[in-house]
Amino acid sequence: MPCRYGAGRKAPPGRHVPFLDIFGPLDAVACVSEFPPLIKEDGETAVVVAAGKKLTFAAKALPGLRLLLSGHPVHLDEAARTVGAEVETLAKILVEEDLCATLTPELSSGYTGLATSAVS
Repeated sequence: MPCRYGAGRKAPPGRHVPFLDIFGPLDAVACVSEFPPLIKEDGETAVVVAAGKKLTFAAKALPGLRLLLSGHPVHLDEAARTVGAEVETLAKILVEEDLCATLTPELSSGYTGLATSAVS
């Protein structure tokens, strides 16, 4: 039986730009999962299921998770004033897990005229 080229390889989608903090702090993000993440509250925890991953957070992270995974661009300084400073830590985790991406000018232009900031 012939082997399919690249079968079993999991390469990140090419449109996702990795975040490197050597270029400065993470200022803004957008959820880039193929389908809307499922967010469930489960007693003391919040569970996020998306992109074949299951992530568990403390329940107090729910407001930040809902904001960051809303599908809208999120500017972290505005989000911190709305849901608390821990949103920056959540954003870093979600970027590392490829559920969110740094809001680059190119990614931001995709939202121009289509969506406003999630905190607006």
